[in-house]
Amino acid sequence: MEGRLLRVVPFGAALILLGAALLTVGCGSSSGRFRFVQAATAVPTNVDLQVDGKSVQTAIGFGQTATYRTTASGSRKFEVFASGTTSNPYASASITVGAYTTIFGAGPFNGGIPALVPFTDDNTTPTTGNARVRIINMSPTIAPAAQPAQGPGVDIYIVPTGQDIGGLNPQITGLTYQSPSQYQQLSANTYDVVVTVANQHVILIRDTYTLTSQQVRTVVILDNANGGGPYSQIILNDLN
Repeated sequence: MEGRLLRVVPFGAALILLGAALLTVGCGSSSGRFRFVQAATAVPTNVDLQVDGKSVQTAIGFGQTATYRTTASGSRKFEVFASGTTSNPYASASITVGAYTTIFGAGPFNGGIPALVPFTDDNTTPTTGNARVRIINMSPTIAPAAQPAQGPGVDIYIVPTGQDIGGLNPQITGLTYQSPSQYQQLSANTYDVVVTVANQHVILIRDTYTLTSQQVRTVVILDNANGGGPYSQIILNDLN
């Protein structure tokens, strides 16, 4: 009986050590979240997305909104293919995925080479009664080279719905292509996001969005699917 117990005890100890090792490995690994938006007018068809050689999303259309997907954090290989194919990707890049990451397919229609452009998202919960919103300019043609009366990029006004922007200063100025604004904290309400020619009140886009308490949102400025105008915005649900 004593010999049998001596054999059982080391075996049990080994199982405890193995479990502890597995727990340590599990705690050391972390997950990240990403979402992908196809904003490249250089791509003529819907696309499929692979991460580390595995298909994660298919038939993604231009300007299609996106939700977060979970993957291991750290450097991941992202590839974008014409839908239904797995060779000759439109774009391929190693991208570091953090807690929340938004990735855009980007590239102008006139001979541009598609690229993958990542942004780090800050989904810190706003205080009660407030919301946060940022703007990302993914339109390669909405703000051409600066003219004498026009600076680079576009200006953004965020105003209560229906309010005239005459006499107001924009909250965001000179937002250039592939650039994000700072997050704007706003009281929960319904707002118009107005995009104008830089340094002018010439309106290019005006859309209405309702922001509720403790929401975080990203508004994305886009070209037409074939390049150029008419320009549009989509809104991404970051938090709540």
